[in-house]
Parts: sequence; C-alpha cells; structure tokens
Amino acid sequence: METDSPRFRRYTAAQRREMLIAAGLACLARGGITGFTVDKICAEANASRGLITHHFKSKEGLLRAVYAAAYDRMLGAAAPGRVVDADLVEMIEALLSDALTDRDTLRAWLALWGEVANSPALRDEHRRYYDHYHDRVIVGIRRAAAGRKLAIAEGALAIMFISLIDGLWLQRCIDPERLSSQDVRDACYNLLEPYLGPIRPQQG
Repeated sequence: METDSPRFRRYTAAQRREMLIAAGLACLARGGITGFTVDKICAEANASRGLITHHFKSKEGLLRAVYAAAYDRMLGAAAPGRVVDADLVEMIEALLSDALTDRDTLRAWLALWGEVANSPALRDEHRRYYDHYHDRVIVGIRRAAAGRKLAIAEGALAIMFISLIDGLWLQRCIDPERLSSQDVRDACYNLLEPYLGPIRPQQG
C-alpha cells in the first residue's frame, strides 16, 4: 500500500492555507466571482469546508486573503532594486511582463476589482495594498531623481505612473496584439523621462 500518494499526504497548516488561496484564485480565474464558492474552492483544493472556516473564518475572509496574495505577487514585481537607474526599469519590466499579463490573471483581477466596490472589508484591503504599491513606486522615483539631483513632485508622478501601468496592463491582457510589449514599455518611459531624464535601457 502506497502511503505517499497525494490522497494520504499530510500538509502543514501553512501549506493548507496556501492551497486554499491558490484554489480561490483558480476559481476566480475560471468563473469570476460567481465561481468563488465554498464547494468549488474545496473541490479545487481537495479540502473540507471546515478548513476555510478554520483558516479564514469565512468565505469573505478567504477572499481577502486571495486579494492580498494577488497584490503580493504584483508588489514583489514592484520592489525597488539595488541600482539607482535600474529601479524604475525593473518595475516596468516586471509589472508588464508576460508572467503578470496572462488571461487567468486578468479574469481573477477583474473579479476582485468588482468585489472591491461591494465589500467594505475588501476595500480596506485594497487601500492598504495600494498604499504599499504607491510607496514602492515613490522609492524608485526618489532614487532616480536623487541620482540626478532633481526635485520633483514624486507623489503625483507615482500616481500617474501607477494609473498608466494599470491601463496598459489591462489593455495588454485584453488584446495583446493591439499593443506590443515594446509599445507599453515605451509609454512608461515617455511618461517618466520628461521628469527624470533618460532612463530606458539602451538598445544593443
């Protein structure tokens, strides 16, 4: 008798929690918010209904955790690097990478954004994570400006940058043939360079 098959595998509490979050994201990607049901999530994660209550208190608690996980993935891409001029370049390259512009990610985010308007708890989660995102972008802008001894309205520029990234990301997910990978990157540099000077990578 094989005891190491997935059916009999024992998972830690942290592993179970991550499996339920991944299952929630998968259900959102396939069926939107109407697909985010306890039964479907449990079937996806091969878990009992009680585990959702145990780890997240409720389905709404799991939805908040799913939102946080989706934002954490994106914030990881926006983390500043170690080289002054590379910070913003790294952000642009990572935030608009193929890994973050696939259709499953789009469907999951559209479902989550729709619920932000209906759920005060999810709206609070959104505001908290947006603040983290805004702060990380400011760090990148501040470092680039400091390297050139420039004084700029970094907060306002960060808002414009985030808004542009969101719009470009959405258009790239919806119709990748309409905007090329280079088009969306050039749009970001065209926004930033009048304030910061040349920052785009030089073509070899």
